[in-house]
Amino acid sequence: MAYRIRPARNASKEVRKAALQRIDKAIQSLGVEPAERAQGVHEARKRFKELRALLRLLREPLGTRFTLDNRRLRDMGRRLAESRDAAAMLESWDALARTDQALFGSESLQQVRGRLQQRAAPDGEVHAGFEAEIVQVLDELRTLTQDLQQWKLPGKGFGLLAGGLRRTYTDGVRDLARAQEDGSDELLHEWRKRVKDHWYHCLLLSPCWPDALESRAEQLKQVADALGDDHDLAMMLQLMQREPDMFGALQIREGLQRCIEQRRGQLQQRALRHGRRLYAESPKALVARIEAYWRIARAERG
Repeated sequence: MAYRIRPARNASKEVRKAALQRIDKAIQSLGVEPAERAQGVHEARKRFKELRALLRLLREPLGTRFTLDNRRLRDMGRRLAESRDAAAMLESWDALARTDQALFGSESLQQVRGRLQQRAAPDGEVHAGFEAEIVQVLDELRTLTQDLQQWKLPGKGFGLLAGGLRRTYTDGVRDLARAQEDGSDELLHEWRKRVKDHWYHCLLLSPCWPDALESRAEQLKQVADALGDDHDLAMMLQLMQREPDMFGALQIREGLQRCIEQRRGQLQQRALRHGRRLYAESPKALVARIEAYWRIARAERG
């Protein structure tokens, strides 16, 4: 089933169902054969992010339970991050290469890519103890499945979700303003997290009015993707500073840095341009609008 909350159904049952589906999908992704492990980890970590966004939608009714389960999911994702982060660096390199094929087609930069590929999966293996990490994460996911049944979700209908929707959107408005004023890697990355949460919330609530909220979710995804690509390039610059020998001679690194900075400027400009429009509405107005969609959808299906 889809990652959705249907307004015509009991809201607390719908959110439990959505959470259990994400956990089941994460377990399935981590249970694949070793040859498919990298993609399985990638898919599982996406499910963790969807779960954490769902938790943020329920932050107020969950109370202290939110902090506990959010931390558990964060730590699970971090345990699986090492193998994924190295692979993401290679994907970022390939995306950058498509912007300047002449430059990246040179023998020197092909050699750099080879070193990044070796770093991502030396001899096709992951770090020592990784399989044990997978087993531990699977155990924790099964425990979370049991604990989820004990969630206390007071309130009903849209009132269960309104506080989390308002808070996350408000945080996104704040972090957009900070990113525009400062433009640091850290603040852009923080804004990206809130964009992704709001994207997931729009998907969850899209049955209220699919035409409007699925379109909004797609636009938010484009902003999140641009910010994600920018963050990956920032990580590449940091890696170049830490391990310059991996990237070749000084002249090669300088040319690569200029290419990265130019691309980052384009990505940031795109994200901010679309973000200003997506976050133009006040939090109060946005929540009231989506609540109206919810009421209308319930009335139409009643």
